[in-house]
Amino acid sequence: MALTGTIVRPSVEAWAALPRRARVRREGTFAWLIGVLTTAGAFIADRGWESLDDPAWAGAYRVIDMFGLASILLAVVFSVFGCLLGRHALVAAPLVLSAAAMPHTLDGYASAAVWWLGAAVSALWAVIAAARSWHQLRAVWRLAQASLTGRTTAVGPNAVRSGNRAFRRGLLRLLLFLAAACGGWALAFGMLPAELGRTYEELGEESSSSFFAAAGTAASIMAVAEAVRQGWRGFAMGRVGRSLVWEIPTGPGVVSWWPYARNDAGQLPMDAAEAPGCNCLAEFHRSFPDAEDEVVGDQGIPASDYCPLHGIDRINELTAGEFTALAEEPWLWDAGSCLPEPADPDASRLLLYGFAGHTFAGIPVRKHPGSVDADFPDVHPAHEVDPEAFGPGWDKP
Repeated sequence: MALTGTIVRPSVEAWAALPRRARVRREGTFAWLIGVLTTAGAFIADRGWESLDDPAWAGAYRVIDMFGLASILLAVVFSVFGCLLGRHALVAAPLVLSAAAMPHTLDGYASAAVWWLGAAVSALWAVIAAARSWHQLRAVWRLAQASLTGRTTAVGPNAVRSGNRAFRRGLLRLLLFLAAACGGWALAFGMLPAELGRTYEELGEESSSSFFAAAGTAASIMAVAEAVRQGWRGFAMGRVGRSLVWEIPTGPGVVSWWPYARNDAGQLPMDAAEAPGCNCLAEFHRSFPDAEDEVVGDQGIPASDYCPLHGIDRINELTAGEFTALAEEPWLWDAGSCLPEPADPDASRLLLYGFAGHTFAGIPVRKHPGSVDADFPDVHPAHEVDPEAFGPGWDKP
C-alpha cells in the first residue's frame, strides 16, 4: 500500500524554533506528585494514624465500603508506582483522586475536600499540558503550510505500514485495558453479594470485592488515558501527519536523530559499480556467487580494496581538494567507520513521514527512485529530543 505525500522543507531556523512540549518525565512526575501530596493530605485530614489498627470498615459491609476501600488502595498504589506512568499520569491523576473523592464525600469523611482539591489541581495541570500540546500542533501545521515545496512523492508501503502499526499497537493496548477493566468489575460485583452485610471479622479481615474493584478502576483509568492518547494521535495525524513528508535539517530541532539509521560507509552504489574500469562488482560476485544484482541494487555493494577507481591506491592518490570534494561518498570510508557529519545543518536533510509533533514524531524514511520509504515494515516512530540532549559535533567541520 502506497500513497502520495506532499514534501515540506522547513528552514533551519524555523525547525529549531518549533515549540516543544515539556519533558515526559517532568509532566508525568508533577501529576504523580499531586497524587502523592493529596493522599498524604487526606491521611492527615482523617487523622489516619489514630485508626491504623482499627477494622477497615465498621458494622455491616456496604457497597460504599467496597468503593471506599478500592479508592484508598488505588490512591496508595498510584502514590508508589504512578511515577512510572509517564504522560499517562496526566490523565490518571485526576481520575484516581476523583475516584477517592466520591465515596469519601458520600460517607462524610473530613478528607473529602482534600481529595476534591487534589483532583481539581491535577485536572488543571492536565488541561495546561493539553493546551501546550494543542499549541505545538498548531505551530506544526503553520510551519507545514509555510514550508510547502510544491513537490510530491510516493510514500512506500513500509512507511505506511509502520505508521499504521504504531497506531494499531495503541488500539491493542486500549482493548487490553478495557478487557482487564471488564474482568475486574465482573469479579468485584460477582463477589459483592456474598460480602454485603457481613462484619470485618466474618469476612476474615479482608474484602475480595474491594481488591477486584480497585483493579477494575485502575484498568478503567488506564483505558481512558490510552483512549485520550490515541484519540489525540489520530486527530493530529489526520490534520498534519499522514499526507506530508518532511525534509528536516540535521541540526537541533524537535526531532534530531533516531535509531535504525543505516551506515553506508564502505558501500558503493550500483550505478558507480557498473562504471567502466570498476571491478567492485566482479569482486563482489567472486565472494558471493549466489547474490543477484536486483537484491543488492538498493543498498549497493562493498567497495573493493583493489579497485582502480574505488580502491585503497586510488584513495591514496587523491589530493586534499579531491578528497574534500568526495568526502560525502560512502565508498571513500572504511566499512567500520561512521560517515562524516556535515557542518551545515542544511547541507544534508533527513526525511520523516507523518510528523505531527510530540504525539507522533514521524517514521524515518529514505529516498528511492521516485519515492520515499522506510527501511523495513516495522520501523518505530522517531522520538522527540530535548535540546540539552542533542549531541555535539554538528557545528564542527
